[in-house]
Amino acid sequence: MKNWFKHNWLLSCIIVLALILGAWEWIGSDKIDRTTSELDVKHAAIDETDEASKQDNAESNKLFVDVKGEVKTPDIYQVSGTERVKDVILLAGGFTKEADTGGVNLAQKVFDEMVIIVPQKGEDLKQTSSSTSSESSSLLRINQATKEEIETLPGIGAVKAEAIVQYRDEHGFFQSFNDLESINGIGKKTIEKLEPYIQIP
Repeated sequence: MKNWFKHNWLLSCIIVLALILGAWEWIGSDKIDRTTSELDVKHAAIDETDEASKQDNAESNKLFVDVKGEVKTPDIYQVSGTERVKDVILLAGGFTKEADTGGVNLAQKVFDEMVIIVPQKGEDLKQTSSSTSSESSSLLRINQATKEEIETLPGIGAVKAEAIVQYRDEHGFFQSFNDLESINGIGKKTIEKLEPYIQIP
């Protein structure tokens, strides 16, 4: 009889221990599942945020250029902003046989709302694809202007013009007049003189 009780007591202990271990494993598994589920939700939210950010950036990088005159398909073209005038002319089908190509700066970088007008041979038309030309403004677009064009501004000589171009190439387009203060030799007084003549951005 004593052996029987002893045997059953050991069996009971083994059963209880097995139940405890099973419960512990189940609780741990449940915690892992919940943690994994929470991580999946967080990752999904991050992915959605990244995707929305990419879409916003892509939208902000869309530029539109109006091509007129002696091209095969005059129209408004959407570009990324890395193109030159030559690239947009190709998008428009290229020049016609009557195009005066000497009046177009093919190497110029394009910008939003830019108007490229390709004149006809013999036509007395100023180059309207230059950065100083726009149907909506006669102000100098400082973000697209050449060094020579910047030198024509009041208070700006060759050295300051070169500094402006170099800063623009290294840091990107100017977003406000305050950005010009980051350039050596250009202070508030110089900026006050420039404001009536330039356009930013």
